[in-house]
Amino acid sequence: MNEQKILETFGFNFKMYRTKLKLSQDDIINKTGFSQSYISNVENGKHNLSLINALKLSDAVGKNIESMLKEIE
Repeated sequence: MNEQKILETFGFNFKMYRTKLKLSQDDIINKTGFSQSYISNVENGKHNLSLINALKLSDAVGKNIESMLKEIE
């Protein structure tokens, strides 16, 4: 899996889990302290996030990093 595909997969899964939980981006901002533009860029696969931030976002939707990186079939 190339780097861009990893970012897109993480972002897609994060947004999918967030919306399944009926969490808004504002809810995630309140949980993590990240900005709206940061959350949006992650969801769109446009931000190369750090491992710590990936953990924070995964935790915010109750998932582990492994599940965030699984490709949806």
